[in-house]
Amino acid sequence: MKTNITAENDTLTEYFGKLWHHRSFIVVLAKRDLKVKYAQTLLGVAWTVVQPLVAMVVFTLFFSLLLDVKTEYPYVLFVLSGVVSWNLFSYIFSHASQSLMNNQDLIKKVSFPKLVLPISKVLVAFVELGISLVPLFLLMIWYEVPLGIQIIWFPFILIVVAVFSLGLSLILAASTLRYRDLHHIIPFLVNFGIWFTPVFYPVSLIPDQYKDYLYINPMASFISMFRWSLFGDAISVVALSGVLTAIIFLLIGLIYFKRVEDRISETI
Repeated sequence: MKTNITAENDTLTEYFGKLWHHRSFIVVLAKRDLKVKYAQTLLGVAWTVVQPLVAMVVFTLFFSLLLDVKTEYPYVLFVLSGVVSWNLFSYIFSHASQSLMNNQDLIKKVSFPKLVLPISKVLVAFVELGISLVPLFLLMIWYEVPLGIQIIWFPFILIVVAVFSLGLSLILAASTLRYRDLHHIIPFLVNFGIWFTPVFYPVSLIPDQYKDYLYINPMASFISMFRWSLFGDAISVVALSGVLTAIIFLLIGLIYFKRVEDRISETI
């Protein structure tokens, strides 16, 4: 392939064209991550199922049995759906935002659009999501929870979660080049953020006058939409604002990431 090197920045169309040309490289990186993650582990890919199930058991024992939290359908489905959707966000956010720092040798040796690295993490996240959805749908069958017509929005909601997660991670990935402390703060943000998101507690527990403030956290919106598509949960109109937030974050992330990309090799 002939590559033209100029001092001018690529337009977005040209940049996305380069990304498309490197699509096989994205797949290669995603396969590498999956192999490295599960290499020499006893359970292998089964860990993708075990982890949300363990979280489901722990939260069920604490919130449903000890605190007597009530939901309109089995609490195990409520909490597992929250954990699965949160894991999609947390994987992309954690790994994509640190993808530049964790691939310094590759960046220095190979010339490619650096956006390839965080996008490969999104691909891995969706592979793991597909596996973790299996026990969720099996439990829905077990508890005889029917799917409504709103299930057609399910793929769209997953894409929205990925769009928001990627946009946020692009901002942080580019920022960690200058502010290295963010590299250590990111795991803390993920672990702390789950408590401000209705993963294991229903929105109904929050007083009415404060419910809308919960959706300042976009993930609260996405998890509410996630459950609506699966179980037909009532959803606030305010929660739909999360879609616009996701698009805004992706645009900001792309613009900021592209702006600093030329300096990445020098900064790392």
